[in-house]
Amino acid sequence: MTEYCQECGKKLSDSSESFYCKECDKLLDKKFDEIEVNVAIYKELKDKEIETLNKFEKEDIIDFYSNMYKKFKEDGELKKDEVRILNKIKSIFNLTDKDIKIKKSAAPEKKHSNIKKDNGLKCSKCGKQVKKEFKLCPYCGAKLKE
Repeated sequence: MTEYCQECGKKLSDSSESFYCKECDKLLDKKFDEIEVNVAIYKELKDKEIETLNKFEKEDIIDFYSNMYKKFKEDGELKKDEVRILNKIKSIFNLTDKDIKIKKSAAPEKKHSNIKKDNGLKCSKCGKQVKKEFKLCPYCGAKLKE
């Protein structure tokens, strides 16, 4: 694939099929998760976050869109700001309805490679299920206990 990490410039092993070294890959995965939380809470996507998301493959961006859609739908009908951010994601990353439909119908759903599958914990304020690694509840913004 490539000889050097596109993030830090470190030489990659000959067997690497990634554009990034293991350290940068982990860092990018962490940033991906943080962006999901920020978008869920603040309903906005900043330029720096778009720059980071552009480093991911289209399948990961489709996962990102699908995860945002599901989080927004948990509280019922989509609100104007939620529709706006979903449309922005589709537009920026050139996602088609076909891309998204294929993802929704695929079974079982494949999550982003480094997102752990666990039951997480419940927010003490709103009672919603959240991932263990979250520091703030993506639904109500309450600080989560360790």
